[in-house]
Amino acid sequence: MAETPSQNTAAYVRVSTADQDAERQRESILNEYDEDTIDWFVDIESGASLSRDQYNDMRESIDDYDVITATEIDRLGRSFSELASFVEELRQKDIGLNLTQQPIDTTNEDDWMADMLLNMLIVLADAERKMIQDRVQQGVDKAMRDGKRVGRPPFGYDVEDGFMYQDPAEYNRAQNFIREVKKGRAKSTTADYFEIPQSAVQSILKRSHQNYEIPFDNDLWTIERAKVEAGEKLLEPLE
Repeated sequence: MAETPSQNTAAYVRVSTADQDAERQRESILNEYDEDTIDWFVDIESGASLSRDQYNDMRESIDDYDVITATEIDRLGRSFSELASFVEELRQKDIGLNLTQQPIDTTNEDDWMADMLLNMLIVLADAERKMIQDRVQQGVDKAMRDGKRVGRPPFGYDVEDGFMYQDPAEYNRAQNFIREVKKGRAKSTTADYFEIPQSAVQSILKRSHQNYEIPFDNDLWTIERAKVEAGEKLLEPLE
């Protein structure tokens, strides 16, 4: 085992029922980190279920860690846009990313290769967003041809010259808003913190998975909110 970094580390492992290699991923991570310094987040996906509760838990508690580690980049996201959003959040919060089976380790400030590969990831994310926007636009065009009314784009998206595109800054704010509300925070005050219009709150949460790749269950939120209001669950102030 390599010398243990003196950092709080979140290790993410994701496997499918058709490819049970969780132990291989764990061993790869433990070659670089002492298990006593790691909080493990493990998701096992089946063909019928794409829910990643542990991944979402890790994202919601990301401020507790100095380093996020996994074996490969595709373990951390299903799409380039999701990965790019995650990488950007790590950069903004100065949290390191170490992939034990790929040449990406941003905990080393002199590792120019890691930065180059992450920048390539952002480029690929932009390409994927354009493809998604094209599919969305095709749906809008079809609705208009069928005589259906097409309303305003959802928060985090915009329209220019008849084409809808993603606004990265707003999209990231919407994702962070959803994550914080899921913890049991009040919807209205959390929206104000992230500078999200109150008129957009309901639609963001109702279509959280479809538009922002984060599932939200209002019944579960009600339970978490009750815990917060009863003093059974304490949340750090948003900063």
